[in-house]
Amino acid sequence: MNIVISARRYIQPLIGGVDVYANRLGRALQRMGHDVTILAIDTAPSSNGRSISISKDESNGMNIVRFWKSEHLFQDTNALGFDPDMEEAVRALFLELKPDVFIVLNFYLLTLAPVQVAKEMGIPVVHIVTDFVPVCRRATFIRWDGEPCLEGESIHSCSACFVSHHPVGQAVSALMKNVPEEKLVRMAKKYETVKKPHPLGFLHTYWKNVSLMEQRLKNLGSLRHSIDVVLAPTRYTYDIFCENGFRPDQVHLLPFGSEAEHTPVEKPAPADHVRFLFIGRFQPYKGAHLLVEAFNRMNDPKGATLTLYGAPDGYESYFQNLKAVMDKSERVHYGGRLDPADLGQAFSEADYFVLPSTWPENSPLVLLNALESGTPVIASQIGGVTDLVTNGVNGLLYPMGDTEALQAVLQRAIDQPELGEKLRNGIQLPQIEEYARTLIGLIEAGERIVDIQ
Repeated sequence: MNIVISARRYIQPLIGGVDVYANRLGRALQRMGHDVTILAIDTAPSSNGRSISISKDESNGMNIVRFWKSEHLFQDTNALGFDPDMEEAVRALFLELKPDVFIVLNFYLLTLAPVQVAKEMGIPVVHIVTDFVPVCRRATFIRWDGEPCLEGESIHSCSACFVSHHPVGQAVSALMKNVPEEKLVRMAKKYETVKKPHPLGFLHTYWKNVSLMEQRLKNLGSLRHSIDVVLAPTRYTYDIFCENGFRPDQVHLLPFGSEAEHTPVEKPAPADHVRFLFIGRFQPYKGAHLLVEAFNRMNDPKGATLTLYGAPDGYESYFQNLKAVMDKSERVHYGGRLDPADLGQAFSEADYFVLPSTWPENSPLVLLNALESGTPVIASQIGGVTDLVTNGVNGLLYPMGDTEALQAVLQRAIDQPELGEKLRNGIQLPQIEEYARTLIGLIEAGERIVDIQ
């Protein structure tokens, strides 16, 4: 088959789970005899008046087509879920490459516009879920206040989510909560252009979000159903997609495939104390602050150390506050941003990898990397984790956000030195070749069904 895989930036060294997994899957498909092209998408200053510029190169035997999206345009099209310029760029690419399958790992910047193109051209679309872009405007299923979203996408809930960071927005959302959505849309069309000093001017931002959400939901309704196969890596992700606009017959539960060569299993370097490791973005819902707090509060650490790798990623104030706390302890070390090539070394110098997230992760690739390296995991008991980590078998779980429970788990790992080896022996993972074969099998099964009908 001739296969196009849509990733993210795809710049070596590959940083981020989407690009790493796109590369992993692409090479597995190549080994099966398929031709693979990577579609990489990033932002760039507008040039020649174009909203999308195109370049091509090659990396590790795979052809790369790069779409550079004008950085001043992508916010609106991302929010709407549909970019007409991306639609035309993908149409031209598909006419040139004539792919048999289009695999999308991430709709960020891409939007769902290419799904319409593929549908028109009879090209099957497979979406491998790495975030929640098709079912959440924020792409995280996390509300404005950092709490998990329990309502799903609607005009009411999402309009409120995007204005409630301000007290006026909270008041307006509460006032409009019981207004039928049809009436809300009519009111938005009437008052959206009204700004201060008009008496209703303070509602301008709310009306704008109502109109945007109406258009987004119109755009995405049929496009969601046009995706042939959705591969959800966890039961939590499977449920979220089935509850928010996708049919159960579209969505399949398929955990990410492992590749031992990606994160070499190295014998842990000897140490006379337990070493904990965090790798991830320093964002509040990743929970690094809770980990540092729990670690510092342990009564009998026995010389245990905690090393954290990562970058602020848009939360500079949060990071600076966290770093100030890290700097106060000689047993807490900040290692900066970790090069993907150094993952194996980092895991070899750790006894436990800790994932203290306070949001329902999809299926973080760094968690898979840890298990691939033979490193037991300590993690929040959340949707995207429990499909990979079984408490007492290959890791230790604790209630999400419970600092005291995390502290107790860390102390247990220290007090029971034999536990690490037991958990390490319990690690078993599916392989990427098996994943790739299942993916191709689902596509071929779908084509046979269409032929029969």
